[in-house]
Amino acid sequence: MSAPFSIASIPSGLSSPESVTDTSRAKATALVLIPARNEAATIGRVVLGCRRAGFAVTVIDDACSDETAQLAAQAGAEVFTLTGPHHGKTAALHHALLQVPASVDWLFFLDGDGQHHPSDLDRFWHLRDHADLIVGNRFPEADKIPPLRRWTNRIMSAVLHRSGILDSQCGFRLVRRAWLDSWLPAGHHFQFETEMALLAASRPCRIHNLPIPAIYDREESKIVPWRDTLNFFHCLLRHHAPLR
Repeated sequence: MSAPFSIASIPSGLSSPESVTDTSRAKATALVLIPARNEAATIGRVVLGCRRAGFAVTVIDDACSDETAQLAAQAGAEVFTLTGPHHGKTAALHHALLQVPASVDWLFFLDGDGQHHPSDLDRFWHLRDHADLIVGNRFPEADKIPPLRRWTNRIMSAVLHRSGILDSQCGFRLVRRAWLDSWLPAGHHFQFETEMALLAASRPCRIHNLPIPAIYDREESKIVPWRDTLNFFHCLLRHHAPLR
């Protein structure tokens, strides 16, 4: 496992005191966390887009067998490598959250497979004073989401409607660190978003649902429908969550 997290340095074009704006100083309090499992085809441009937006990035290398870690580092990310076998998205983020520096006040979460536009980071960032949790909402472009995933997401979001999150399974979000407090997810695979929705339903939370593009190219989904549906309901049972 690599050394603890550190916030990546400010790009050289912004390094002198005269050129560091209030905006860049504010952005230095945020960190983008990207869990990655064999995302060599897309991780470089995702990280580069985040860095161009002015944010530090940490990629969690979840036992990748390709060049994900190297390409992420070349694009300007800190890489946090998990040793051993594949942990799963939620477990990877659990380990990452334990290492986030105290100086970080805001956490972005997005996927490394190109489904999210880093150019939208600023749209989330501009809303931060009005929310504790800002979540991407892809449903305005629902026709672009593959049918099985669209309807599975709709069902899950309906079950989790008490959270106030419209697109409960969207991985693109900005969270106030103080609102998270000491919370850590407990699952392994794709329960992270569900667990955070349950958290939002259990404590006061100002939520903003931000419309974002639904981007689905030809990437191979890592979701296993039967397994992850079972994990979803196991997650609800573990948290004693009401279904209505």
